[in-house]
Amino acid sequence: MGLKQSKDEPTKIDMQMTQAMTERAQSGHFTIKSFNSIIMKFPKIDESFGEVRSVFKKFDKNKSGSIDLNELQLCFKELQVDFSQEEIQAFYKECDMDSSNVIEFKEFIVVLALVYLLGTPASQSSTGKTNKSRIGLAQLESTFDTIVEAFVFFDRDHDGFITKDEFVGAINEAAPGKEGAEIGVQRFEEMKWNKEGRITFKEFLFAFTDWVGLEDEIEEG
Repeated sequence: MGLKQSKDEPTKIDMQMTQAMTERAQSGHFTIKSFNSIIMKFPKIDESFGEVRSVFKKFDKNKSGSIDLNELQLCFKELQVDFSQEEIQAFYKECDMDSSNVIEFKEFIVVLALVYLLGTPASQSSTGKTNKSRIGLAQLESTFDTIVEAFVFFDRDHDGFITKDEFVGAINEAAPGKEGAEIGVQRFEEMKWNKEGRITFKEFLFAFTDWVGLEDEIEEG
């Protein structure tokens, strides 16, 4: 598979995501210290993606393997995601990674991640406890936090982007030598990178879904 360059200049959502990743990195509260520790979390992440699949299938009314804008709006309403019509359309366009004018399952995961990370924080009671989750799927929110940690682990300079050198270097720490470097290059080349040779969280998450075995499940399903 060859290198894939992402299209167009950064969008408003791209810039918001970059800022969100930078702020997360600066918080310094992370448990992921190696690529191997990311791999250990794959089964739990895959399990939460299964929960998302059930939601996706419910709103994929014609069983086409994709949802349109109207179906996404209905989904947001059920999950009690509070965004304007204009904002929902922006998320829809942003996450249509292949410009097919519909949202497929992996793209749906990216939509929910952006909603979670860019949305208004869940309200809290006077005791400090969260009253409700941002997207109505608490386990998935925990998964997104884990994937953000994984992104920050690779983003060594905490600028909100991952470069090829950063990515390959992190992989190589877990598997030193030629094999580790080759794995890193292969994984990086699976992602859509911008003209500076960097990837954002959106592209990282889209590729990450394949790492945990989601691509195989889609083909089998």
